[in-house]
Amino acid sequence: MHARASVVQVELDVPGATLRLAVRDDGIGGADPTRGSGLTGLRDRIEAVGGTLDITSPTKGGTTLLIKIPVLASRVSRR
Repeated sequence: MHARASVVQVELDVPGATLRLAVRDDGIGGADPTRGSGLTGLRDRIEAVGGTLDITSPTKGGTTLLIKIPVLASRVSRR
């Protein structure tokens, strides 16, 4: 709603011992993690489990969230 996006792409993979989640949209961009509590709260929860959140959101260029969270090797399903 805020982004006015028409397309959202979600990618999830677990290369090695890190869960990697990328969420990209084609919206208006300009997301500012220092304003409001949504992105700040998300970052706080990710960092609480040892992860990182990188936000790229140029004005008129869409937004990309890249989340990386370490996982225990014993919990990673090998197929």
